Amino acid sequence: MKRLIIIIMCIANAVLLSAKPARLNVEKLFDGRYNSNVSVTISIYKNNGNYYRGLTVKNNPGIIKAIAREIAKDKPRATVYSEHKGSDGQYTAMHIVNNGETIYIGLQLDNSGGGFFFIQGKEKAFK
Repeated sequence: MKRLIIIIMCIANAVLLSAKPARLNVEKLFDGRYNSNVSVTISIYKNNGNYYRGLTVKNNPGIIKAIAREIAKDKPRATVYSEHKGSDGQYTAMHIVNNGETIYIGLQLDNSGGGFFFIQGKEKAFK
């Protein structure tokens, strides 16, 4: 009987632990700090169970550096990570799995101190 209770408790803990919020560092970038910044355009969409957030930054290397710092903090959690540098800019992409769903994160930097950053995935991945 004790074994059965222990097995049930282990299964319950596994289910509870697997359904935890993503709590990504890059999510903090959407806390409102850039809402009134004229060099930033924010896009947020929810549609058919998908969730998308994006930041377009024009001529503001300080914000780009802040985004890159947050991506670097989340990099250890990535199941896929890639970087590419070319003459037209730099590209970073990573995948993080949470609640059995993949969260896609990307950053495209241009040579003018601007760029485009996004987070996308199923809503379940963020809960």
